[in-house]
Amino acid sequence: MKNTLYTRTRLIAIISIILVFSFAFTSIISFNVTRETVNKGTKDEILPLVSNNIYSEIQQILLNPINNSSLMANDEFLINWVANGETDTDEVIRYLKRIRDEYHYFSAFFVSDRTRNYYYYDGILKTISPDNDHDVWYYNFINKDIPYKLDVDTDEATAGTITIFINHRLEDNDGKLLGVTGVGLKMESVGQMLSAYQEKYGHLIYMIDSDGVIQIHPEINLVKKQNIRDLPGIGSVSTEILANKTDTQIYEIKNRDHITLASSRYFPNLEWFLIVEEDPSDSLKPAQNHLIGNLIIGLVVTIVVIVLIALTINLFHSKIEALATTDELTGIKNRRKAEEVFLHEIAFTRRYGQPFSILMIDIDTFKSVNDQYGHLVGDRYLKLLTEALQDEIREVDTISRWGGEEFLALLHQTDAGQAEIVARRILDRVSSLECRAENEAFTRSVSIGIATAPEGKVTVDEMIALADRALYQAKAEGGNRAHFTPDANQG
Repeated sequence: MKNTLYTRTRLIAIISIILVFSFAFTSIISFNVTRETVNKGTKDEILPLVSNNIYSEIQQILLNPINNSSLMANDEFLINWVANGETDTDEVIRYLKRIRDEYHYFSAFFVSDRTRNYYYYDGILKTISPDNDHDVWYYNFINKDIPYKLDVDTDEATAGTITIFINHRLEDNDGKLLGVTGVGLKMESVGQMLSAYQEKYGHLIYMIDSDGVIQIHPEINLVKKQNIRDLPGIGSVSTEILANKTDTQIYEIKNRDHITLASSRYFPNLEWFLIVEEDPSDSLKPAQNHLIGNLIIGLVVTIVVIVLIALTINLFHSKIEALATTDELTGIKNRRKAEEVFLHEIAFTRRYGQPFSILMIDIDTFKSVNDQYGHLVGDRYLKLLTEALQDEIREVDTISRWGGEEFLALLHQTDAGQAEIVARRILDRVSSLECRAENEAFTRSVSIGIATAPEGKVTVDEMIALADRALYQAKAEGGNRAHFTPDANQG
């Protein structure tokens, strides 16, 4: 009989494995081919094309204010106005206001190198000084041998609005420095522009300077505060990005569970990089759904075949019997079988007058394991705990899974004092029980409620109630302890 049962079980297992393997193999092969095609197309064609298109559009957007700041720096009116001693302040204010309004800039300004006055579209903002931290930009810029430079800074004229300033040197016909002029673009507007690109292309788009500091980003709170070297993912290739100032370059970024792609394009005139990040997995969602569909179909077909075979060889009875008495996850007795053993132990205690104890064991804060690490890790911990509990009890005792994270130990011919010894042993063992989840290990404690039937003068429900009460008390006292209810010694 046992050989026949073994043969039938083995036959079903073999057929099931063949079916599952066939469906899974063909589906996974198909998915992998699709994934490679999508990744290659994204890396070699789509991402470089998108990056170059965005590069051209941003360059065009920034080119106009650069050109206009250059025109301001070569405007005879402004040069003559400075040369004539900056006498009529209203003239330059009207000039800057006209520049701002005509081209729809956020700001237009001129800083005189002679008087150090900061003129803008609404008057004289202040007199700059090398001792003012906010004025350092001016002295850094004029000391560089460059005609213009983009600078992200707060605009004091508008109570600190983050602004992209295009600074341009103003010189007379002999090349003598007269000051710095230019215009400003509101960072929020540029960020909205990048957000529009992000929505249009489905990629994350931002710009960084030559040191890796974010200068333009849809998330304003990152601007001037975040360096890509410190960002997860792209930080791993930041050195290569900042060192490469040629054409568009594509980088693979290995994250924990998948690979993303990033392109970089250098703006020589700005000394900034355009970064475009894409997650190819977004393009793979249809293929992933198709894979899941195939696996579900395969699973359904496999189940149908197994059921048909089981009906044919009349194997259901033994399978149902096993399921009725064994916990599927841990392999120990389930609650139904434990109740049968429970009744037998009470009857034995009543007949022979021997003590009998139970331990109601509950894992402390087990929900956090599933929440933090997932149910697979939670299941693994339950298996480890089961093995530990089995090691700490005798062969004549019984350990069963009573509920989700609750276990019941039935201790044969064991009085209250002996039960407490077993409980303390279990507490010590469980507190040092480690379960690994990815790259870290965690531990959990248990709470134990103890109940004893000295002469069997209790029922199953009464003993469970006593143990539950003790367990509740152990939990209330902070867990990781065993509690013996005062009523547990009453026969």
